[in-house]
Amino acid sequence: MPFILGKTVSETYAERVRLTPNVIGHRYKPTYPEAGPVGIWKRVTFREFDSECRLVSYGLKAIGLESGDRCVILSNTRFEWTLSDIAILGAGGITVPIYASNTPDDCAYILNHCEAKVAVVEDGKQLEKLLSKRAELKHLKKIIVIEPAGFKAAQGHDEVMGFTALKELGRREESRDPTAFEKTLRGAKPEDLMTICYTSGTTGVPKGVMLTQDNVMSVLEDCERILSPHAQPEAETTVTFLPYSHIIGKLESMAVFVFGWQSCFAENLDLLMTNIAEAKPTLMFAVPRIFEKARTRLEAMVEQSPPAKKALFKWAMEVGRRYQGALWEKRTPSLPDVLQYQVAKKLVFSKIAARFGGRLQFALCGGAPLPKEIGEYFGICNIMILEGYGLTETSAPVALMTPDDVRFGWVGKPLPEVAIKIAEDGEVLVKSRKVFKGYYKNPEATAEVIKDGWFHTGDVGEINADGFLRITDRKKDLIITSAGKNIAPQKIENLAKSQQFINQFVVHGDRRNYLVALVTLDRDAVMQWAKGNQILFSKYEELVRSPKVQALVQKSIDQLNSGLASFETIKKFMILPQEFTVESGEMTPSLKVKRKVINQRYARELDGLYES
Repeated sequence: MPFILGKTVSETYAERVRLTPNVIGHRYKPTYPEAGPVGIWKRVTFREFDSECRLVSYGLKAIGLESGDRCVILSNTRFEWTLSDIAILGAGGITVPIYASNTPDDCAYILNHCEAKVAVVEDGKQLEKLLSKRAELKHLKKIIVIEPAGFKAAQGHDEVMGFTALKELGRREESRDPTAFEKTLRGAKPEDLMTICYTSGTTGVPKGVMLTQDNVMSVLEDCERILSPHAQPEAETTVTFLPYSHIIGKLESMAVFVFGWQSCFAENLDLLMTNIAEAKPTLMFAVPRIFEKARTRLEAMVEQSPPAKKALFKWAMEVGRRYQGALWEKRTPSLPDVLQYQVAKKLVFSKIAARFGGRLQFALCGGAPLPKEIGEYFGICNIMILEGYGLTETSAPVALMTPDDVRFGWVGKPLPEVAIKIAEDGEVLVKSRKVFKGYYKNPEATAEVIKDGWFHTGDVGEINADGFLRITDRKKDLIITSAGKNIAPQKIENLAKSQQFINQFVVHGDRRNYLVALVTLDRDAVMQWAKGNQILFSKYEELVRSPKVQALVQKSIDQLNSGLASFETIKKFMILPQEFTVESGEMTPSLKVKRKVINQRYARELDGLYES
């Protein structure tokens, strides 16, 4: 059976169910008895998914969701997320995803702005966010709670009902018109609005990005064209954990119906590596942070190993660099390197591969820049990371690397249907079917970014002679020093994060005479290093102030500076005892740094770094 591509996402889903009903499309571990044995992997065929999805969809219609109505999903990534998403489409509604990490104020803003009539929430924690703002939510009529235990916060709120009760309503509604669900799906038009994804808002109020069926189908069509030589229909397995509120997660959830692969839902990020070992994925959608942390852990393990194992790992990495380096440059590796690499794979790299399930062919990585060193590091270890580039406004990737055309530090070539050009000021411009319909209720903001048919991304980049795109920074993030030097902070920050022990790194220096940085460290790795070096401390805050840790970070920054121009080097730094987080307001839900917030919050510390 080939890959399936309909004229719309809705039709693609309907065709997948019709053509491969008995293929297992999803696996997950139920968290409540009504869904199945708790904590045991449950396999769901496309037919079984469709049967349950119909009940949810008819249930939504029974409680008043009509064609064109907005329905919010406020939940972490889980099986019921995709179920609800397709169910909304089957009822003729428009999905509005909200990050589970969003604050009650953020949730209230989005619900009111899109005038959502219904909200599907994960549990009591998410329900409480909405109930705390209930008086402000004038358009909201019904709240559906996925987890049965979430009802503890629902006393006295008749508008709240459970997922199971919704499906029971749906069962009765379906009996009235059993064909309505599929008719709605197959009746969808390419120009129909499919979802409104609210941007994270690094610089201001979130904007609702309107994406049509055709926007998303255009991405799926191009991905099928470039990935089909490297992925078998209905034969691949993925472990899914990215937020489906993010455009990459949204694309991943829809790609299941095109490619027919088996999507295994991770229980949570803490259990991610355990779930990967159990599910043994062949493909993964990921963000750079997963691999940055994995490398830190591997380096820490090597550091604590006996001298013989350290030497073996160093030898394997040297052999891998020669062997893979030749392939990346499209040269034939020497026979000695081929033979040695096979030995290195057996003795060293197979153990690293086992941590990712042992079957991973490649990982598609986006959401943030992947440091070149991280891509090369795992490439040497025979784990291929393919970086891509796109925005919510472009329905995810407009450029992507492929397994047979790898160049780390770049984000691949434009997808087949996409045109990209670089403006005079370096901004990346995109023309494509993938470019969004506009910002919801905000034509002024839409006009600012779509000019003469070209979408102005706000990113600065370049295209080389081979057609590869590289992103160097956000246009608004560029630092101009007091000496008039233009500096791209993301370039420096990405290089810094490839240094051992460094977790987060934020560069500061706009209108200053030199650059400084705020640094957070990998807490577990540093504490393990301190233990191995007999450094006594009572609190982590005390440890990061110790001269030995300061010297450790200075060594990393010296190494970083050695590869930078003199005006780009970091002259001073401060180690913070806590990470930047979404909850603190210093990061967006998609884990982008809010520079303005950080600059304001740490103004005193930053000013101190400029004192004599």
